[in-house]
Amino acid sequence: MNRRDFLQYASLLPLAGMTPEAFAAKPANPSKKIMVMVELKGGNDGLSTLIPFRDGNYHRARPTLRVKNGIPLKDNMAMNPYLKKLMPLWKEGDMAWIQGVGYSNPSRSHFHSMDVWETASTRNNASQGWLSHILPARQSAVNGIVLGDSNLGPMAGANSSAVAMDDPKTFLRQTKYLNKRGFKVVNSSMGHMLNVQNQINIAAKELSRIQNGKRSPVRFPPSKFGRKLETVTKMIINGMDTPVYKVSLEGFDTHAGQVDQHNNLMNHLGGGLFAFSQAMKRAGLWDNVMVVTYSEFGRRVAENKSGGTDHGSAAPHLVLGGKVNGGLYGKQPSLAPDKLHDGDLVHTVDFREVYATIAQRWYRRPNPWQKQFKAIPFV
Repeated sequence: MNRRDFLQYASLLPLAGMTPEAFAAKPANPSKKIMVMVELKGGNDGLSTLIPFRDGNYHRARPTLRVKNGIPLKDNMAMNPYLKKLMPLWKEGDMAWIQGVGYSNPSRSHFHSMDVWETASTRNNASQGWLSHILPARQSAVNGIVLGDSNLGPMAGANSSAVAMDDPKTFLRQTKYLNKRGFKVVNSSMGHMLNVQNQINIAAKELSRIQNGKRSPVRFPPSKFGRKLETVTKMIINGMDTPVYKVSLEGFDTHAGQVDQHNNLMNHLGGGLFAFSQAMKRAGLWDNVMVVTYSEFGRRVAENKSGGTDHGSAAPHLVLGGKVNGGLYGKQPSLAPDKLHDGDLVHTVDFREVYATIAQRWYRRPNPWQKQFKAIPFV
């Protein structure tokens, strides 16, 4: 065994020498506030999600795509019928819809618009995720875990303490022989690399502790999205010290053949989120968890000739949780042709108002956008 191999294996000894009790799952802290961010990847069609079903302009713009059997909520708005599993949460007051969410001079580029959403900045050179401005970096725990995506998104940044992984088993296998020492950063040029290694080690230690922990008795859908939420559930109920989780549901770039594709996605979304809500209730943690959806943009008002919709602007977003003030927030953008901007909806709620609410009313942290964007009382 050469020196490098010796040091590599020696670094594992403190971890390997720990007793099984040291890795035992601990109960979740009921005072912790947790957010689960659900990215609807590709640009979700808000007009097929939260439907202005009595608006004649909607029916004229979408002669074949219009949703005819939406579930009425209030104020002439209806929910996609494939989200029907979430109706008990609406009736219990645990579901809020924020209507017309967007920003000024919106980009129709997937990459640029997602950068805007994830950094809370319309500047092209912004690199810090918006959550890094809210949650203080911690030396002994990670602030965020991203499942199924290599992009840290809203948790990115040099001072962030978050990790991305395909799934916990793969992550632990990949980090098995990583040096387990905690490094103190003394050289700024090495700072970022050592910070990343420390975060990975912290996450690996926590995941090792809970890998044999309890599972929720709630049955999750067997979809990829359902499995991600089941994994998040296991982390939460076994006391993972992480305030933010991010999962994604892909397939919302519906330029053609939208009806069946979008309905299928709504079914996955509704089934997965309902199972997650029931698991949190069974664990007594529903009041400590909030689910928030986001997407890079909505779709254009008019359908295209391929049975789909093209990149648009504003769209509604969904919030769930035991401490959510249920209802409709914001104003549904006008669909009148003379009120559109180049065929797109004009936003009525800036997305940073949603972020301000999360900062102030959920995490009880200062609002970085206080001068421009105020909180909304959906929490």
